[in-house]
Amino acid sequence: MSSTAEPARAPASPAPPAWLLPRLRGLAIGTLQLLGGLAAWEAAVRIFQVDPRIVPSPIEVIETLWALLEDGILLDATLVTLAETLGGFVIGSVTGIGLAVLLAEVAPLRKLLRPYIVALQAVPKVAVAPLFLIWFGFGMESKVMLVVSIMFFPVLVNTMAGLAAAPEDQLELMRALRATRWQTLRRVKLYVALPYVFASFEVCLVLSLTAAVVAEMLGSGTTVGLGTLINIYSARMAAGGVFAVLVVLSLLGVALHGLTVWAGRRCLYWLPRAG
Repeated sequence: MSSTAEPARAPASPAPPAWLLPRLRGLAIGTLQLLGGLAAWEAAVRIFQVDPRIVPSPIEVIETLWALLEDGILLDATLVTLAETLGGFVIGSVTGIGLAVLLAEVAPLRKLLRPYIVALQAVPKVAVAPLFLIWFGFGMESKVMLVVSIMFFPVLVNTMAGLAAAPEDQLELMRALRATRWQTLRRVKLYVALPYVFASFEVCLVLSLTAAVVAEMLGSGTTVGLGTLINIYSARMAAGGVFAVLVVLSLLGVALHGLTVWAGRRCLYWLPRAG
């Protein structure tokens, strides 16, 4: 009785992770949307024969962007604007959170300063930007301080709201355990306030970038940022250069927002996520 040997089977290739295919699909859809938008933009400029000094074609914008990258001007200006944005973001966040904790824990001080905080928050920050140039000069300091003024109040208000949102049953438990005020703040209130703080970060970081660019457009001094480049190309009626800088600002804003969301997910790991 003869037995036939079964052919050797090739080892099965491992299946791709479950999260990979949706991300690749989303990346492909996003790329197609971008290419479709650029094609529609190019077609509209050519069909309607739009003056390039008003709306340049995507090809002209890409060529200008590439020339700026090769020259190194764009990278230097981006680093200047990014330094102003992040510097003001850090200072505004630290001072806002620190004052919020102080006001939340000291009721008399909160009652004393609340009217002034509301009044200062109502003042349009762009309207007082020239004053920052007078007070702090035309260097980087005035840009950083304008970013601080944009960051400070939303972080302050959101942090105070988060500290006040601590559940009463958890506060009662801490009192029953004879916890000190510092222990209650550190183990309960700050955990409740963190989602509020990161929610303010998501909004304020992009606004900080806008504030830095506005301050640069009002007075650049010795530093050349992205706002300064917008002024230069606007004076030359070079819309391609303006659009190229706007593309960089858009990408920079998206990157900063994505970094904030990523940091929030890592720091707030105990919160449930949709999906």
